[in-house]
Amino acid sequence: MKSQAFQHFFPFRSSRWLIVIAISGLACALVSALVLAQTGFSSAKPLSMNMPGANVGFLDDQPLADGFASDRLGAYSGHGFNLHPDLMRLLDLFSQSLLKTYKETESFADAIQQVRAYTDPEFVTFTEYTIRPGDNFWALAKRSGFTIDTIVGCNPYLEKIACYVGQKILLPSRGGCLHQVRPGEGLAQIALDYRVDQEAIIQANRLSREWGLMPGMWIFIPGAKPLYLTQKMHQEYAMRSMFRSPLTGRYTSYFGGRIHPVLGFSKFHNGVDIACKHGSWVGAARSGTVIAAGWGGAIGNMVKIDHHNGYVTVYGHLNSVHVRVGQKVNGGQLIARSGNTGRSTGPHLHFTIYENGVSKNPMKFLW
Repeated sequence: MKSQAFQHFFPFRSSRWLIVIAISGLACALVSALVLAQTGFSSAKPLSMNMPGANVGFLDDQPLADGFASDRLGAYSGHGFNLHPDLMRLLDLFSQSLLKTYKETESFADAIQQVRAYTDPEFVTFTEYTIRPGDNFWALAKRSGFTIDTIVGCNPYLEKIACYVGQKILLPSRGGCLHQVRPGEGLAQIALDYRVDQEAIIQANRLSREWGLMPGMWIFIPGAKPLYLTQKMHQEYAMRSMFRSPLTGRYTSYFGGRIHPVLGFSKFHNGVDIACKHGSWVGAARSGTVIAAGWGGAIGNMVKIDHHNGYVTVYGHLNSVHVRVGQKVNGGQLIARSGNTGRSTGPHLHFTIYENGVSKNPMKFLW
């Protein structure tokens, strides 16, 4: 028997259905609001960089495997909620439509603002730096206390390692790189890819284990080298990862035609000259086998190393040689002390790289 009270308040069948529909709509709105809060969706603009080759968005032809939404909802249902599978599928479609908006691009200033918004300023800060005459990425990195890997990693739009006056770059306060979160990526996977502890990433950014990551956001990976580069930079980066500089110093002469400092006429220079103090440590640019050690004529005392991949390096004008022919050496190992022997006007190191017998510009290889 129907309740008299119920008939008193809702005497008509149509009125009862209207109330049921209204309550159902309110319940759906509340669930949607809770889910959106849990998954971290917002109407804020996604972070992207309006620069050639940068990972500025997620294009329509990319798979939208939205793993983070299902993971987040699964965790949410564990707190006393049981979301219907149909609602899960509906929300997946909704999240995919949101991800397609990440094709938007931003200005360099917007990119800086959004990077600062996601990272923790107590851990790392970013400065917009404008390249000045005489600057280079190596000197900037050394002055900032990190390696050039950090400059490359925090400026993913770069196309080449050479800078130009007026160019704007991001300089962080510590070593590391930026990473733009892709659909389906979780903190554990990112930490594994970069070989960095998850806690370090959480500390560097405004992250929560419960809220997770939002595709499109940029996070700072402390102490890591970049994994994602533009195509041109990837080619340069691959070459520069092959060799290390044999010593630290100022480049005084480069690869190519020049007026010889001793002979006084134009002569091709098949390497680079690096100024240094007499007796400076000279290390092997890469592991290999010594194939020559001793007097080399115009380049004075010298060492030649075969790296077994088509590449050979030569080190000249040495004061003393500390390896012998046939000896295997590791990258960075002491092979000699710098000097002023041979045809030279002052203490420095002459350094040449050969590829299959042809001299190459060392500046295309050295960081």
